[in-house]
Parts: sequence; C-alpha cells; structure tokens
Amino acid sequence: MTMPSERTRSVIQTESFLRELSKSALIPDEFRNEAKRLLRHYPESSFVLFAGKMDDIIQSAGPGDPRRELAISGYHPMFTADIKP
Repeated sequence: MTMPSERTRSVIQTESFLRELSKSALIPDEFRNEAKRLLRHYPESSFVLFAGKMDDIIQSAGPGDPRRELAISGYHPMFTADIKP
C-alpha cells in the first residue's frame, strides 16, 4: 500500500522530471512538447505540499477545532472521476 508521503514525493518528483524533459535539447521535440503540455495542468509542488498540510490538519484535529474548520472551508477538489480517458 502506498503511503501518503510516498505518493506526495512521487508527484513532486514527476513534476521535476517533466520540467527537465521539457527543457532538454537532448530530447526530441515531440517528447519535449508533450512534457510541456502535461505540465500546463500538473499541480506545482507547493500546491501538493499545501494540500498535504490541509489533509494532515483535517485528519489530526478534532471536530470543532478552528484549524480543522479553516482547512475544510478552504478545501478545493484536486481531482474528479468525471473524465473521458
């Protein structure tokens, strides 16, 4: 089972990898352009870490805790199942 820390690290490292691909002159244009296209909507590492922090607060703080309520009120969905493959 993948742990949240492993998933977070993987998403951040994937962003870095795509950025490297998109800038490398050693990579064919087709792959550089695809990396750039994917990065347009890929979450930046700062957003991934912020979302992780909010998840940590929501999970660790008890009901009625103002930090938990603030984290929930600022929650924005990151993903959806309503897409066509």
